Amino acid sequence: MNGPIEREAREKELLEYLRVYMIAWQKIDFIWGMFITSYIPLFGFLHFYAQEMGLVFAGLFIVAIAGFTWVNGSALRQHYDIVTTMSREYRRLNRSFPDLNAALTRTALDGRARLVLFTHGFAFAGFLYLMGEKVGHSLCGAASGWACLWALVAG
Repeated sequence: MNGPIEREAREKELLEYLRVYMIAWQKIDFIWGMFITSYIPLFGFLHFYAQEMGLVFAGLFIVAIAGFTWVNGSALRQHYDIVTTMSREYRRLNRSFPDLNAALTRTALDGRARLVLFTHGFAFAGFLYLMGEKVGHSLCGAASGWACLWALVAG
């Protein structure tokens, strides 16, 4: 008599796990969306802004974007770690669901936290490059902002 009741409890546990798992993935998608939709206007602003940009404003802008990038990347890495841990623990405790286990194994979540460092790092590097071009050009009026900045720093 315990069989059907135990099976129903395990199915409820599986459905609850899948619900929480999907919520975690929805948060990951939201955080990525926030990152992408924030960086697109930043690059547009730096590319098309024709006015002179002061050094203090540029410095504060860089600090703000660095903070945003760090917080966003940290949130993504934490959520990827949560999903990876959930997947491992569920597979460890519930070996009676081989199809689910195989599907979770194929998602290969372990390397995604490192991927976040790569993508966010390069996005911020691109932002710094454009900011340097903009500030250097506004300081010297030279064609290459970075050449001007290096000349100012080198003396």
